This record gives sequence, structure tokens and C-alpha cells, in this order.
Amino acid sequence: MSTGLSPTDATQRRKLRVRLAAVAFAATALAGLAGSAGAEELTKLSVVLGYVPNVESFGAEYALKQGYFKDEGLDVTVIPAGQGVDQVQMVSAGTVDIGISNPEQILAGVAQGAKFKVFASEFQKTPMAMTCRKDSGIEKASDIAGKRVGVKTPAKPFFDLFMSKNNIDPASVTTTSIGPNDISVLISGQIDCEVTTFAFNEPRLIEAAGVPVNVFSFGDYGLNSQVDSYFVSDAFFADPAKKELLVKYLRAEQKAWMEFFKDPAGAAKFMVEGGFTDGLDLDQQTYQAEKQALYMKDAFTAEKGFMWVNLDTWKETAQNALASKVTDRLIDPTDLLSTEILEKVAPPKM
Repeated sequence: MSTGLSPTDATQRRKLRVRLAAVAFAATALAGLAGSAGAEELTKLSVVLGYVPNVESFGAEYALKQGYFKDEGLDVTVIPAGQGVDQVQMVSAGTVDIGISNPEQILAGVAQGAKFKVFASEFQKTPMAMTCRKDSGIEKASDIAGKRVGVKTPAKPFFDLFMSKNNIDPASVTTTSIGPNDISVLISGQIDCEVTTFAFNEPRLIEAAGVPVNVFSFGDYGLNSQVDSYFVSDAFFADPAKKELLVKYLRAEQKAWMEFFKDPAGAAKFMVEGGFTDGLDLDQQTYQAEKQALYMKDAFTAEKGFMWVNLDTWKETAQNALASKVTDRLIDPTDLLSTEILEKVAPPKM
């Protein structure tokens, strides 16, 4: 049967099919190369958290899970904290790029010769607190005179400083040493107050046991601190290309935190159901999420922007670190802090 094509037409059709096949192969190959190149373009960056993963570290975990870091061209490794994890030592040694830690630890590292740059802070008001039974009648700091206070062993210098700054005679307070996680002595009524506690952790557990409490943030009593501050080594910060990585990192994490503020309960559910840490309780994490939001923003962030570093707070912390012998000399935090990354990110004022 005739095809209706001349030999010349048939030859042309065969040539066209060969060309189309070649074009298709080339397009497939290029797509593969593009995908490979895209993966290679992600820049590796590592961050060690300030604590075991919970809603306190929602920003990093959510940004990673939702692909916000990847959208910024970053391949981020999030390292959970816990017993034996020393963020200051890790950043100083170069085993991790970004550390999240408390200012006291960062200042102690500087006092020992380390060189860091702090570029953001999660908390504006310290969540470190004194928790007291409501039935003790303690409504303000001076009310602890004549009361019984359980002091965790590492917190003794801090509590001594608290009494000194608030004109409380140590002889008027009965103190007893307690374990780092012991709330049973407060629940049972053996003590009236406990130092130190995390403002939205132990208080919730104590109240769940049927004991109403009053919580006193040390930030209201001359001992403020920008807990969970983000820092890198001076050498890392001095590299312009690496500074840009910090801009991308912080922009992605701030995007995650905006979701946190929209729905703190949803953020708690994400952390509990995500399996980041065994044993997280949804009720406690929801309570913590709702409370910690109040410690993360204030009049200062309304003026400057979310996660802004506050030089005045750091100066206060540096004075307290010296007074409580965390450092052996007064550290001037002026050169330790930088708002350069925050200025480029331009966080929301809230």
C-alpha cells in the first residue's frame, strides 16, 4: 500500500524525527544538570540550639521543616542542645557556625579570650525567674524576708546578687539547697519560693499539681538578660559572604517566628507532634508558647524590630556577670553586639 510520501519526503521526515529526538534528549539532560546545579547551590550552615527542641526553638525547627532555609539557598543543620552541649566552645572551636546561648555564657567566653559577634536575640525580657507559692503572701521581691527559699546549687551567686540589688538582708531569708529539677519541695510546702525557674516551665508543672504560684521575672529586679542570643565567631562575621548567609538565615527564621505569633497553640502542636524531643507535653508547650510570646517583644522591639539586640540590657548583664563572678572582669559589650544583620533583614516592628 502506498504511504503517499515520495522518497524525498520520507527521508525528510526521518531526519526531522532524529532532530526532535536529539532536542528532547538534550532538554532532559539539561534539566538534570539544572537540578543538580540547584542542589549544589545550597550553602551549608549549622546552628546549635540553646536548649533541647521545644517551642523555645520553634523558629529554627519550623524554618527547616517548611523549607524556608532552602528558599534562601541554605542547607541548614540544626543541632539540639542538652547535657554536655557547650555552644560557646563549639562556636569558638569552629565546629558549628551559629550558636544560641545565654549572654552570661557568651560573656564568660569573651572573658576567657574568645571573640564573638552577637547579631540577634530571641528574648527581650529574661524568662529566668523566682517562683513562689501564692499562699506564701509574697507579692514582690522584698516580701521574701522571713520566708523559706529553695536555691538550686548553681543559682546561689545569682540569688545572692538578687538580694543585694533589691536591698534584702540575706540573714532574713532561710535558704536551702535543692536539686536542679526539684519542684516537689515547693509543691509539698517545705519552701515558699524556688530559684531559679523558667517562667513558663516549672510554674505550669507546679500549678498542674494544684499549687497556684506567683512568678517574678528577674528582668523586673535589675537582672535582665537577652536569653537565647544568636552569635558567631568574629572571624565568621568578618567574611562578607558569610555575613550574607546570616542575613538569609535570620530572614528565614523570622518568617517562621511570624507564624508562631499568629498561632502559638499551633506552634506548640507542631513541636510536640514533630517528634523533636521525647516526652513533650502539649498542655505545657501550649502554655509556654502563649507566655513566652510576651517575653519576646516589648516597647523596644516595637521601635526597633523583632529580635533586636539591646545594648543597655547587655551592659546590665555584663555588670551582673562580674558581680556574680561569672566573669573576672567587666566586659564592655559595645563591640560584641552588631545590628548589621538585623538592619539588612528589616524585621517587623512589634
